Amino acid sequence: MTRRGLVLRLAAAAVAVAWVFMPVVAPAQSGGTTTDPVVLNARITAEVVPAALANIQQLDTAKRRSSIEYIVSGTQDARASFVDGEVDLIVSGVDLTDAQRAALQQSGRGVVSAPVQAVGLEVFGFVPEIGLFPTRCDEVDEQTGEPLVECTQADRILLTADLRLGGESLVETFYVGNNVWNSGSFVRDMGPVLPDGYRLVPPIRGARPLVRSDGDAFNQYLDAYVAITAGAQRRAALAATPGSDPEDVPSELWPGFLTPSRQGMDNVVSTIFGGLDPAGSEVALGGTIAAAATGAAAEAVALNAAKPPSERVPLFRAQVRNAAGEWLSPTPDSISAAVALDGGKPLAAATNPAKGAYPIAWVNRAYVPASGLTADEANAAASFIRLQVTAGQVRAAELGDGRLTPAMVSEALAAADRIVESNCASAKGTVSTSDDGTPWVPSGVLTGSPVKLCTGPATPEPPVPTDAGSGSGFDAGFDAGFSDPGFDTGSSDIPAGFDELAAEVAGEQLDAGAAVGGAVDAAASSGAAGSSTGATGTAVSRRMPLPIPGQTLPPLDRAVTLGLGALFAMVVWKLYERRSGFG
Repeated sequence: MTRRGLVLRLAAAAVAVAWVFMPVVAPAQSGGTTTDPVVLNARITAEVVPAALANIQQLDTAKRRSSIEYIVSGTQDARASFVDGEVDLIVSGVDLTDAQRAALQQSGRGVVSAPVQAVGLEVFGFVPEIGLFPTRCDEVDEQTGEPLVECTQADRILLTADLRLGGESLVETFYVGNNVWNSGSFVRDMGPVLPDGYRLVPPIRGARPLVRSDGDAFNQYLDAYVAITAGAQRRAALAATPGSDPEDVPSELWPGFLTPSRQGMDNVVSTIFGGLDPAGSEVALGGTIAAAATGAAAEAVALNAAKPPSERVPLFRAQVRNAAGEWLSPTPDSISAAVALDGGKPLAAATNPAKGAYPIAWVNRAYVPASGLTADEANAAASFIRLQVTAGQVRAAELGDGRLTPAMVSEALAAADRIVESNCASAKGTVSTSDDGTPWVPSGVLTGSPVKLCTGPATPEPPVPTDAGSGSGFDAGFDAGFSDPGFDTGSSDIPAGFDELAAEVAGEQLDAGAAVGGAVDAAASSGAAGSSTGATGTAVSRRMPLPIPGQTLPPLDRAVTLGLGALFAMVVWKLYERRSGFG
């Protein structure tokens, strides 16, 4: 035997062995559950992202992975997209309106909401150095009018106390545009913290206001705080502003159309961090004041401190006054105290004289459809909420947020179970109980009472025919193009009876395709190997005179077929050698 002949025979043998055994091994390699994550589309507000990111990452590392694909947006857009059915989950600090809830009920989706984050709005900005001058330098001789004490610039010191911006000072800044640093309200509010014997020397120019151009809770609650603490001044300022209505109630859109704005909280914070004037993106000589999340303001202050001294911006985080008369900054403790008032009502500490409660605080809530999610999507949404209100509370406090009350945590956990139960019913699944939320959360993360999970309906296997004429399964993806008007059924090349066969096949697709196609789609989504191929092959094999190679032959039959084929090949090869003069 020549070397060439030996190589050809070895190659033929390898191909034959592969043909016998590969169809048996391959399905086992592709079997099992899919590793692709369950995807939830979400819209969440900017202050939620830092506190929720660790929880989102944990969901993606669980045995049954979930991926929260989120877009950061204002609360107004988030709620509108949820009502329109564009997303599966939102987090908003402003509740759905009655009209939006009615639209959700009419659509059949409904809604389940859960408290997930206690947040505070911080009055944040920058201002050039505010000086203090000794009051003794202002004294003059009554007879001559000459200063009694000669003072120089060396007698000037810098203000180091926290800035205080109450409702009237915020009106001066955000509604009127006056120089707040020189206003009577600011001078009055700062008086108790000035060192004895000194007065303010304010900057020549006033601070620029900056609000959100997208509708968001930060606009609504800043405006609402001013309406509570300086309502008369606010109405007067709006009455003098073209295009504004002094009787407008606070909403997610800022009432003063002439106030400079930026899209999203990140752009607001970056403008402050850069020391820019939002009206012209130049250096703001009198400073800029805006509203930001506590975590965003803290991060900006930390990054600013890391700059070289010559590049730093004089940032501040102002205090505001609550109904008890206290001047407070938003901290985890002061925010937690605020959301514990009046059942978590927004800005409760602006009207309730509770000590230690920050006045511009509220609770962000997650909103999820009560119906229409798949079993897996319901499990993913519920798991996100559970992580957010348990292990996630520690991370939220580290970022400057408050903590939810025990009653709010219980409410959220009950809402998560309700999301599972209500969506499981519409998905025709089965509700079960898990002690720790696995496999949808990493093991050991959730502790406490058992939680509800949903198992989707079982996927039926496509029917296997017992003879050539039995069975009705047909792949929904099979092209029923036999009845296409462009197909020339009058051609003499088409065998007799083909028209009847085509009509029968097309009819079976319409009658049985939906059921079997649904089974195929469900099996594919759960990782079952070969379901679509099996359904198509089953239908086609019923109409073939002989079984399709690779479709019905078990390994033993394949080996017998291979042996007969090899024997035939040897006979042909010998004849070829004799005619060619080999051997």
